[in-house]
Amino acid sequence: MSESNTGLSPYMGGPVDVKTGPKGEIANARLIAHGAALGRKLHRVTDRVYCQLGSSLGNSTMVLGQDGMIVIDTGDCVQQSAEQLEDFRTVTDRAVSALIYTHGHYALGSRTYVPAGEEERLPVYAHRDLLQVMSRTLGDLAPFLTRRVAMQFGMFLPPEGPDAMPNQGLGAEFFPLERYTPTPGFVRPNHLLDDGQCETIDGVRFQFWHTPADSDDTVLIWMPEEGVVVNNIAWPAMFNIYTLRGEAFRNPTRLLPGLDKILALAPEHLVGVHGVPISGKQAIRQAVAEYRDCIQFTYDQTVRGINQGLSPDELVRFVKLPAPLANGRLTGQFYGELPFYVRQIYCGLVGWFGNDTVELHRLPEADSARRWVELAGGTDQVLKQAREALEKREFQWAAELATAALRAGVGTAQGRQLKADALRAMARVTTAANTRSWYLAQARELEGRVDTSTPPFTFVNATTVRQMPPGTYVNAMRFKLDAQLSAAGPRQANLSIAGHHFTLALRHGVVQVAPGPAEHADCAVELTMDQWAKLVSGESDVQRTLDAGARISGDASLGRALLGAWRRAI
Repeated sequence: MSESNTGLSPYMGGPVDVKTGPKGEIANARLIAHGAALGRKLHRVTDRVYCQLGSSLGNSTMVLGQDGMIVIDTGDCVQQSAEQLEDFRTVTDRAVSALIYTHGHYALGSRTYVPAGEEERLPVYAHRDLLQVMSRTLGDLAPFLTRRVAMQFGMFLPPEGPDAMPNQGLGAEFFPLERYTPTPGFVRPNHLLDDGQCETIDGVRFQFWHTPADSDDTVLIWMPEEGVVVNNIAWPAMFNIYTLRGEAFRNPTRLLPGLDKILALAPEHLVGVHGVPISGKQAIRQAVAEYRDCIQFTYDQTVRGINQGLSPDELVRFVKLPAPLANGRLTGQFYGELPFYVRQIYCGLVGWFGNDTVELHRLPEADSARRWVELAGGTDQVLKQAREALEKREFQWAAELATAALRAGVGTAQGRQLKADALRAMARVTTAANTRSWYLAQARELEGRVDTSTPPFTFVNATTVRQMPPGTYVNAMRFKLDAQLSAAGPRQANLSIAGHHFTLALRHGVVQVAPGPAEHADCAVELTMDQWAKLVSGESDVQRTLDAGARISGDASLGRALLGAWRRAI
């Protein structure tokens, strides 16, 4: 979020227009207005192509084929895809003839279109790396990312009232938990796509290009006879080069070829995974050119500043978007913020170290805070300054002062409330949905209203586990098994899941996973895919899994420890 023409950030007293929205939310007026076009609606793009907004953070696009309908993206759960299908049924009653995933983020509602046992009947198209990319997020980092996703998308916030979310920047809402508990329903692809591949699907000509975006498995879809591009690069907000939930480095230069591809195709209609479709060659060309130049400018100027020896903090002050890019049709900071992106580019290219060696061996946070609080005259003085900063609308400074008191271990309930008040004030002035969600979730946690350690939903259920390669979750046992299991020396276990065999070698506190069984193992565990799926998803536990027929031979305590690694669901 940029500074005002007074040079002041809205987080430090700069002018900003704050209003009350239709849910009773108190938020930046621009963020409230941004959501007006993102509600549930079926948009006609051409006589053949329709795009549904508002049921999921990601759109679903329906293409009328020769005999059936082709569905592109299926939301994040079956409840969302059921709403999308309901809207498609206002146009056609044709059966679904194929599914296409632009990437793995919006593929978890596909079960609505594919009854169990019929996975091979319906063609499901996706980039050939989709399962590999999904495995990284649904396997190794699933516990971390699920909690952080819940923070990012307002899952710990009320649906109405001052702390409600106006919108999510890219869409109206993520999971409306007051209406349903999301049920993932993933169906794995059975037709894998290469870059530039052409396909005729149900009489419609398609061409697919690999265009990495917020996920490396992203494909751009071109329908030449319709003049339609479906893409996951041009969003209704500046591209999220860094997401607060955490993600591998998204090098923004990788986005530029995909945007250049859109410009070269000169489509009549641009359909996004997010946002309202745009029609008209000139309007599309201008919006996409502004968007790609905004991304290149951010990268190039960050690199320019790095080469001048600027630190990450200095870079944030150095990189400022020119007005045509800051005010482009698709470049508003309604999802993330430019400073986040500048810092991530620095970190992705250079690493964490800036240019001041005081960063190399910082004092522990609590020790440093205690010393600063003493230097400032004690806790009472620090909290007094925090209250005065709040009154002057210096919200960031108030939050930093309250944080110092709390980290020093002398913060009181008063300190927690002061910090919560400062975070809530910053949430109300930001245009960025992600920023608002994080500020308010942490404010409410400081007030004791929520516990963010346990997410209110999961992306992983037994259906998801069955669709993923077994190795996805076997590998995750590296992070779940207690290092003490090999404290007395090396141990080895064989794990068999529906005929898929793995060796787990435990030594020095690490777990090495290898394909195939070991000739000599301390124990062997055998499960069916159904038993494994229910165990991993938390729908079963060790004893119920054994009662269902899973077998342990050899060292029973080690075998039970392997199964017990899943006592907390992902």
